[in-house]
Amino acid sequence: MKATSKEQTMGSTRRSVLLPGLRMARQRSGLTQHELSKLAGVGKGTVSELEAGRRGAYPRTIRRLAEALGTKVAELMK
Repeated sequence: MKATSKEQTMGSTRRSVLLPGLRMARQRSGLTQHELSKLAGVGKGTVSELEAGRRGAYPRTIRRLAEALGTKVAELMK
């Protein structure tokens, strides 16, 4: 099933999840967006978009971010 334009605009599809706790977790770790993107193997633009809530992350990306930050996935979703 294809995402509607509203879903795309809000960064939410059936497979992606918004990460409201990402910025706080990154800041607590003392990493820049660029440093986190390198550690997690994702683009800096991805980290920026996720922190701003303009898009959601897929499970694989969420796991990579949590691992790079040394935190639990649940913390990124708070």
